[in-house]
Amino acid sequence: MRSFLFGGLVALSSTLGAFAATYNSSAYSDSASGIDFQRWCDEDTGFCFGLALPETVGTDFVGQLVVPLDSSKGWGGVSLGGSMTSALLIAAWPNGNSAVSSLRKTTSYANPDVYSGDASLTEIADGTSVNSTHLTYTFVCSGCVLGQPATFDATDETYFLGWALSKTSPTTPASASSALTYHAAGFGSFEMLLGQAKSSKYSAWAAMAKSTSGSASGTPSASASVTASPSRSPVASVTPTISNSTYDYIVVGGGAAGIVAAERLAETNKRVLLIERGVAPTVEMGASALAWNKTLAPVDIPALNQALTSLGVVGDYLCADTAGMAGCVLGGGTIVNAMALIYPQEADFDDKWPAGWKWQDVKSAAARFYERNPGSLLPSADGRRYDQGMYTVLSSFLSGLGWKSVDQHKQPNEKHKAFSYPSWSIANGIRAGPVRSYLPLVLNKDNFTLRLQTTVRRLIRTRGHVIGVEVQNASGGLEVIRIRPGGKVILAAGALSTPRILFNSGIGPAKQIKTVQSGSTGITPPAQKDWINLPVGHNLKDHPMFTVKMDTGANFTAFNTSSVTPATNSLAQRMYASGSGILTQGGHRLQFWTSNVASDGVTRFYQASCSPGGDGVITMKLYLTHGATSSGVLGINAAGSTTIETDPWLQTAEDKEALTQFLQELLDDLKKASYTVQEYTSAGDILAKMTSGDHFVGTAKMGPDDGRRNGTSVVDTNARVYGTDNLYIVDASIHPDLPTGNTQAIVMIAAEAAVARILAQGSGSSSSSIAVSASSQSIAVAASASASTSTSSSKIAVAVPMGARKPLSGPKLRPPLTATETAETASASMAEADGGGVVTVTALHHLPLQIVQREHPVAGIAATAIREQEPLAVSVHQRHRDGDIGHGGEGRGRERAAG
Repeated sequence: MRSFLFGGLVALSSTLGAFAATYNSSAYSDSASGIDFQRWCDEDTGFCFGLALPETVGTDFVGQLVVPLDSSKGWGGVSLGGSMTSALLIAAWPNGNSAVSSLRKTTSYANPDVYSGDASLTEIADGTSVNSTHLTYTFVCSGCVLGQPATFDATDETYFLGWALSKTSPTTPASASSALTYHAAGFGSFEMLLGQAKSSKYSAWAAMAKSTSGSASGTPSASASVTASPSRSPVASVTPTISNSTYDYIVVGGGAAGIVAAERLAETNKRVLLIERGVAPTVEMGASALAWNKTLAPVDIPALNQALTSLGVVGDYLCADTAGMAGCVLGGGTIVNAMALIYPQEADFDDKWPAGWKWQDVKSAAARFYERNPGSLLPSADGRRYDQGMYTVLSSFLSGLGWKSVDQHKQPNEKHKAFSYPSWSIANGIRAGPVRSYLPLVLNKDNFTLRLQTTVRRLIRTRGHVIGVEVQNASGGLEVIRIRPGGKVILAAGALSTPRILFNSGIGPAKQIKTVQSGSTGITPPAQKDWINLPVGHNLKDHPMFTVKMDTGANFTAFNTSSVTPATNSLAQRMYASGSGILTQGGHRLQFWTSNVASDGVTRFYQASCSPGGDGVITMKLYLTHGATSSGVLGINAAGSTTIETDPWLQTAEDKEALTQFLQELLDDLKKASYTVQEYTSAGDILAKMTSGDHFVGTAKMGPDDGRRNGTSVVDTNARVYGTDNLYIVDASIHPDLPTGNTQAIVMIAAEAAVARILAQGSGSSSSSIAVSASSQSIAVAASASASTSTSSSKIAVAVPMGARKPLSGPKLRPPLTATETAETASASMAEADGGGVVTVTALHHLPLQIVQREHPVAGIAATAIREQEPLAVSVHQRHRDGDIGHGGEGRGRERAAG
């Protein structure tokens, strides 16, 4: 099963053709415009899409979207390619009394990019209207018939299209490039009868379209290729406040890796802050309860994982600014996924992870994780399995092919022609994961703090030393939170969001940092001389996923989860009260694995997660996993959303070769068993409908080859970012390769191993403490390095508002470096005070500053006063005469405590 349950933001049904018999278009004449359409409508929601074509189909068509609204709010869209990978999407929504439309290019299951090609939308006013309950948008789509996979082909007589509907408006309704909210109101697929949409009247209908300069309707220009707005509004004019609280460890991201890391760090009794941008998913922490169980939320019930979209809860838990589907909720992806907990095989670590991270090195970390969160093959308390008709049919089929049944927990290395009962992250009948198995152990400890609905925008750093983080809270305000002397910042925001924080902080390729610099988020990276050039975003990897549905002709039925969402006092609900029954199980009924070897000699592995897709129907989610050689590139756009610049799927001929072989063999075996495969007749058909598995890894790769020196790695084997002394990453970003199964287990195992290495390094860097009063915004730099035997002279510079106070007393003062400077541009060098002292600088922005300096016969310490938007970018470092400041042993010098 995919790591994330449904298609993510604007995800459309990937199981195209599943309802072909009933979901097809019919003739419809629109009285407002006089246009005859082939139109399909969803009976439950009232969403409709109509299409009219010329008798000889070229590249244009006339379309009509009817979008039901909730008190003038919502949006609707149609995917002309059917899927959410490389398809052309038309979306429309209201802005007051006007219709806003947008052409998008879908890129996996995320907010789709604004389309930058030659296609365009032009409104037909006579068929367009907006009121509080409905939007009707009629248009000519010029240059829109592009062929597969983007759209149907001009020669197609029928084609399956996808649709999506939300009751929530896009984040910025006036902007045609706005981020789209989650389609909680509905999504799916339908068959458009293209051959019956042709008409000799087409030219007259198309001529009704007129461009309206300045109208909100229409597609943005290619230059406005923005996928999503930031989760918060731009805050360029907001001055951050300074938190009085400081921490030994700040962990950014409360997902699978972040909670594991924060809990282990808090066990040391050091002060730990865990920052999560989303809300909490549990009733104890404020989530809405079920109608029939006031202690549990819908996400807690294993069987309801396939009904979360219809319950309307997933939309609140997904990120709107990531290049693929990601959880922005406490627990991250472990809250919105299908709970598949696949123990990694040894080869997952042994093949591509660096020395020190092979299976023998990390198996103790795996044991620690499994002790806390072992998962279950048999979650019902009565020891029984329920709804096993599909398992009986499919296991018999696989056994007949010579495959073997295994216990995947006890035999994790059995990954060739093997099948098993599913492994779920379930404990005590409810969804497990770090929110249940790690967080409660420290949630009430005095040294642990959890901040929810708080987004980390960037790191505050001076050169390679991080001082704190700048965050945006739920109300939009900015705040700077600092670390204590010797403290560390640990990034765990996920493979699609950790890179954004790095880019915003001047760490990564210059191209991405310049995009941030010129963007609309109000974030100013450090000066270019302080950028750290690392291949952040490169090595992006993901499992490509393929959906195959087959009718077995067997008489098993599919459990209807919607029957237990209301309080009906059903048998399933009564059994669940004692921890038993079908509600304790996830949606899968069987998982299988196999492998093959392509012409490059590389062994590639495949996984399938199988569930009932209807009465007698089996749905198989198939993944190419460990051994895949393709990779892509993750970037960022001007609005601060991460984007996929190079697809990570099927980029190599050998991946395609091996996958084609696997899929064709599977199809052949299914046909021999007289199973009817829906829609597909060949491996090529399946390949054309690839979607993302949303198992992204690798965007801040771990390795011994320093990316600053033409290497490929972003972090070293201690999980520390190259070029820094106290910045670490512990999430899927650092994974150099894909695992054989879903990623949640291996992510938490690697986090366990990484945090152990971080703790083994002790208190870490030696930089100054910077204490800042939130009320006065005074910066106190406490410099307390041990006395040096050096007799060399050094300087101290104190920047104060002119007339505000006298400079420090001490050795003879020299003339000011400059008469006046502003807080935006002031810079100076600072040395230790006698035996340790405090220099107070009141940060009154734009007031004139006087820069003074003095000599002191101790080793020099460098500091930089900062721009207005970097109120804490001040660091004190020991500078040795024999070399520059080093980073954890790199270079000839070393950093020393001054705090």
